[in-house]
Amino acid sequence: MHLLNKKLLAFVTGLILISAVAYYLSVSFNDNNYIQEPNEVIKIQNDSAEEEDSLNLFFSFLEYYELEEGDTFISTLKKTNLNDREIDQLIIAAKDSMEINQLRIGTRIEIISELIKEKRIIKEVVIYPDSEEKISVLRIDDKFTVRKDVKTLYSELVFHEVEIDKSIYSSLKNINVPDNIIMSFVQLFSFDIDFQRDIRNKHQIKILFEQFKDKDDKLIKTGSIFFAEIVMTKDAYELYKFEDDNDTEYFNSDGKSATKALMKTPINGARLSSAYGMRKHPILGYNKKHMGVDFAAPIGTPIMAAGTGHIEYVGTNGGAGKYIRIKHLNGYKTSYSHLSSYASGIKKNVRVKQGQTIGYVGSTGLSTGPHLHYEVIFNGEKINPMKMKLPSGKKLKGTSLNNFLAERDRINSEISKIKS
Repeated sequence: MHLLNKKLLAFVTGLILISAVAYYLSVSFNDNNYIQEPNEVIKIQNDSAEEEDSLNLFFSFLEYYELEEGDTFISTLKKTNLNDREIDQLIIAAKDSMEINQLRIGTRIEIISELIKEKRIIKEVVIYPDSEEKISVLRIDDKFTVRKDVKTLYSELVFHEVEIDKSIYSSLKNINVPDNIIMSFVQLFSFDIDFQRDIRNKHQIKILFEQFKDKDDKLIKTGSIFFAEIVMTKDAYELYKFEDDNDTEYFNSDGKSATKALMKTPINGARLSSAYGMRKHPILGYNKKHMGVDFAAPIGTPIMAAGTGHIEYVGTNGGAGKYIRIKHLNGYKTSYSHLSSYASGIKKNVRVKQGQTIGYVGSTGLSTGPHLHYEVIFNGEKINPMKMKLPSGKKLKGTSLNNFLAERDRINSEISKIKS
């Protein structure tokens, strides 16, 4: 009877311990991280009940982080209970499988731990550098071993043909075209089309792009646009992807490049709210020549570099608020005012590519509401961005033209197969 009571007491004590540990785990984590409660009780065992009636408790739980601006892989590991020696060993093990110092903002890092006799032991660190890779660093016998898993992806060509209803974005979004493909589509035509004035309901969009799915038919990522077309009332613009001398560009059906020196509208989905020319300044209250154009858009809307060049100035600039100026070739400069913030990595002398996000719409400086004030400077003089005459892109010739025409015909054949 005495032995039975002793067993019962040990069992009840064990239950109390389990409840106490679970409660401790649920409330004691750092609130600055996204942390889950212990996800599963892996094992409960009693190996020495006859001697000391003690319980050896085994818990497994998940703690995860998403890298924010300023975070590094090492700084994230220092938030765990790994000591410096263990962190060094883990870094040495992982560095051959991934670029430790090039993890992007938003990268997910999972810490899988076990609680054994009230001592928390990290058993695995999992890093997701992108949607295709999973890198696991496992602790085995006090040493770290790396396992790298790469998903097998299956390519699929997707063709859509749709009438515009309200906007290009909403029309493509309604048929589940991914956001990055929509942005790329708009950018392709930003040299030739004023989306606020030229686009109307019932105009037609055609697009052929590549996407990649896993074995469960889940969309993992998108590839390139191979063909894009906007059919308007009187005009039609069609573009084909073509790689020539390791340089990828888009050309019309005759082999003329769509690329021009600068984009007229370096922002997607915005409304032209104030044109170039004389106007009464909304804050200063007197007539003043408006030396650029304003695009009204919600705070946080991405702003693109209108052309390839180098950042000449970034920072606060009087009434312009947060401001960026880019120096391009052939005497051109562009400036972007009233930003809410700058894109990661944007600083003086950094080279940016046409279409790259450089900042986000705001209302800093002398501004009555969120908008982008966009200026184009040519040889020191500010000019009207909406009326500037930009040099056309290159025209393919000879062998390059013949290769392009063959690629154009191949793309048209793919579209015909999908439509049939």
